[in-house]
Amino acid sequence: MTRLVSASAPGKLMISGEYAVLEGAVAVVASVDVRAYARWSARPVGGSPPAIGGSPQSPQRYPEAVLTRRLAEEAVGAVQAELSIDATDLRKSGRKLGLGSSAAASAAAAGAVLASQGKDLNDPEVQRRAFELAWAGHKAIAPEGSGADVAAASLGGFVRFRLENGQVAEAQRMPWPAHVSTRVVWTGKEARTSEFVRAVRAYEARDASGYAVIRDSLHQQAARFADAIQGADGVEIVAAAGAYGQNMGQLGNAAGVSIMTHELQQIATLATHHGGSAKPSGAGGGDVAIAFFTNETDALAFDAACRSEALDLLNLGLGAPGVRPETP
Repeated sequence: MTRLVSASAPGKLMISGEYAVLEGAVAVVASVDVRAYARWSARPVGGSPPAIGGSPQSPQRYPEAVLTRRLAEEAVGAVQAELSIDATDLRKSGRKLGLGSSAAASAAAAGAVLASQGKDLNDPEVQRRAFELAWAGHKAIAPEGSGADVAAASLGGFVRFRLENGQVAEAQRMPWPAHVSTRVVWTGKEARTSEFVRAVRAYEARDASGYAVIRDSLHQQAARFADAIQGADGVEIVAAAGAYGQNMGQLGNAAGVSIMTHELQQIATLATHHGGSAKPSGAGGGDVAIAFFTNETDALAFDAACRSEALDLLNLGLGAPGVRPETP
């Protein structure tokens, strides 16, 4: 008899590589210490077939997680129970924060099936299998994504990520330099990644040469950013973050969409004023910004400035564990 084991997976923050990752540039993505939960409950006798849905706290349904569960059960065996998804912690007052709730839900669903079939979610190879299953389920529903968010939700930590011809060529954990402080600020506005990606694709179609100039700059800055993290070069991380944010703003202006909103620009300006830099985390247009500092005193001054401007600092730790079993 299958032993039911629930699972959870973390949300994510894009550190670098937005947009450019879709065309083969290296990206860095981090897991965060808020999680989505996939919890089993026994099916009543004579009840409906096994299903997946929302918990009482989070009535939304996640089609990516539905498909991921199916793929996982096809791979390792069916689980005769109901599975609910609770991603409440990845939202604020019912509004999404841009922390990859659907990716975390998919990874948690894969983890719940694997763990219930006796797989050890603490084994890095099992976590990678969860990533493969969750990515397949997620991509079928949201093909415009890169999969970096699913990698962070499955593997945890900081992940260096790269696509090649649309397939995952690299998804490896990497260390984060301890002397570089980060801050996460919510803009108060939700954004839909798919809408911004479509706008950028439309811009590429109407002005291929103009798009290529910005694309090449994003690729260069993405490689610079990833190399700075790998080399633990705090000064270069701060500089690369600022440059990447500027490039994202240029892309939005050219595509006719507000990637760098007033709130995101305000956060970037405050970070620069206090000795750091900040950029959108994700597609922009709202959601969250991430700021970088090489001096914790500067970071604390930035905190105070954000509070004075009524900007919402999120208490998020980066580099959280990936998909894992949960005690009922």
